Amino acid sequence: MQYLFYIILSKLLTLRQLIKPLVFFLLFCLGIQLSCDTELFELDKLSNDTGLTPSLKLPVAKADIQLNSFLDRLDFNVDYERDDYATIYVSDSIQRLVETSIEDIYDPTELSSEVESTYTLSAVELENTTNYFNRISMSEVTQIPDGTTIVNPSFQSTITLGTIDFYNEPYQSVRFFDGSIEFTVTNEFPIDADVRILIYDENNQLITSSETFSIAKNTSEMSFIQIDGLIISKKLEARMDIQSLGSTQTIIVDSQSQFIDTQFSLFDASVDQLELNQAQSFNYSFSTSIELDESGDISLAQMYLEESIMKLEFVNEIDHTIELHINSDDLTVDGLPLQLHYTVLGNNQTQVFLEDLKNTAIEFTTDPVTGSSQFSIDYDLTIDLQQGDILEANRDLHYKALFDVVDFEYVYGNFTTKQHIVSDSIQINQKLTDLYDKVSVADSKLTFTAHNGFGIPLSFSYDLFGKRTDGSQFQFVLDNNDQPIEAATQLYEIAQTEWFYDKSNSNLDEFISFIPDDKLNLNATLDVNPNAVNDNFLHDESEFWIDIYAETPLHFNINNVEILDTLTIDSPIDTSDLDQIFEATLHFDYRSELPLEVQLNTQMIDTLSKNVFFELDPLLLNPAPISDIGEVTEPASGRMSISLTQDEITDLADVNGIPFELMISSSDAETKNAIISANSTIELNVQLEVKIDVDE
Repeated sequence: MQYLFYIILSKLLTLRQLIKPLVFFLLFCLGIQLSCDTELFELDKLSNDTGLTPSLKLPVAKADIQLNSFLDRLDFNVDYERDDYATIYVSDSIQRLVETSIEDIYDPTELSSEVESTYTLSAVELENTTNYFNRISMSEVTQIPDGTTIVNPSFQSTITLGTIDFYNEPYQSVRFFDGSIEFTVTNEFPIDADVRILIYDENNQLITSSETFSIAKNTSEMSFIQIDGLIISKKLEARMDIQSLGSTQTIIVDSQSQFIDTQFSLFDASVDQLELNQAQSFNYSFSTSIELDESGDISLAQMYLEESIMKLEFVNEIDHTIELHINSDDLTVDGLPLQLHYTVLGNNQTQVFLEDLKNTAIEFTTDPVTGSSQFSIDYDLTIDLQQGDILEANRDLHYKALFDVVDFEYVYGNFTTKQHIVSDSIQINQKLTDLYDKVSVADSKLTFTAHNGFGIPLSFSYDLFGKRTDGSQFQFVLDNNDQPIEAATQLYEIAQTEWFYDKSNSNLDEFISFIPDDKLNLNATLDVNPNAVNDNFLHDESEFWIDIYAETPLHFNINNVEILDTLTIDSPIDTSDLDQIFEATLHFDYRSELPLEVQLNTQMIDTLSKNVFFELDPLLLNPAPISDIGEVTEPASGRMSISLTQDEITDLADVNGIPFELMISSSDAETKNAIISANSTIELNVQLEVKIDVDE
């Protein structure tokens, strides 16, 4: 064989213009692989009458194919650098699933409150007063001269006790709403007496009087007069009717020791009508509470509003102009307690005052009876009157207070437990369907990330069904379907809670194997504050949503993945030389690092006309062997050869492209879980071996 080789070589060396083909021939005989570049082998340049039929191997093409190019075309997120083996991780995500905004939990912009009430002027209270009248001597009452010794006869007399200011206030006259007069009479006469006190006004008109009551000698007695409804002037005159049966023994009349003292006191008096005798101001105060949380879902503690509106309406039936000062320690505007001032005319007409409040903070208290959250507004009412003006109690000021939230910013409080139901339908992404059609996934993982902008802990549970276009469905079953969601700890923070599902805690593999290709139906329940934790908050940007991140290593049984490509070549055979080729064989040398069986389908075509000259029988590339954990231990290699017919040899002259199709499948789809490396390649070297008749 070696001798024959040198004979052929010596004859070829005598031919001209064969230096370059000779080099190619030597290289191939020595087993050195070339690239896709080819040279034209011109058989007509060889000498005739050699008697030789040599075999020549001509390089046609070389291709390096990586599986990750197929995954890149699927537009998945692919991580090729997760581990030393370069395991390909394929991932996809669903963003903002089960979205819930603040309005679903609590909508402060719907908060408003209206308080309508009436303030009635109360009676004006008077100071308690005490007056002492002049002593009345026995001589004055009996008209018996002082120092006389006498058996005192019976007598009856009316004595003026004196004139007093009945009350301390500067009123011309008043009508009493309540109150009483107490008279205390001390009898220092040596005889018993019956007395009666009479009250006269400045016009000498009897106003009221006490009952007649008895006073023993050397004792004191009290008598009360109720004065409700009486109109009494400031200055009064008191008189005493006194009578006695006299004495049975002689007495000496002594004005120094024999007298009657009278004490006058006004107690717990109030008036509901008064006439002034000089200018005076009257002040009244009252408060109203505004409730904002009628739903009972929250006990408010503090709220901050960028804008709110307060509308106040008044109808003044007091008949006097009112200076009204409104303030609140519970409601601050721009950092200062609320302070408003209005002049309300006493014309029985409705007056409206509208306040656009900016940057309002509200501190709430809890009504001890209803449990509702409320804040208080205080009203200070001043009535300035002049001499001669009359003020009457029981006159009304009607008022209405309306409070509306316009632009809410945040709220603190305690939220009660409630449920929010969310239903969603997710259409299956086409690229995900494409992947389902190619692979049977193992070791997949779903990572749920809940984003909670509420300062309220939540609990999330759901029912998930995968649906197919044929109407069938499959339920995703979990070991624990009650996931606690952490609350944000401060305003505008987003708290994240992450959990995952895989085959250890769910039927995820079975769910994916069901291959839902239509949609996913999700019915979710969001429990708000399930454990009734206090000190919660919400703000204007509070929202809740879930992102789902699906990930699987390329560690799956894979079937019917197609990788298509076309190798463009120059024809290695001159058309005029075809009759000298009597045998031709295509050799496909492969080196595969894929742990999967690969079927190679090829054609010979003209890339311009797309004309297919002939199609080769399918060839199989063996899978690379793997370890127990599914990693490739060494590449698989081999040669696959195809003999061409004479017609196919003839067509070689017009061939300039070899499109190929690699069909990748697991060699054992039921049990093998092969791990695909990003570095896995398939190397193809295509050579044409021809046997020629040099003498033709």
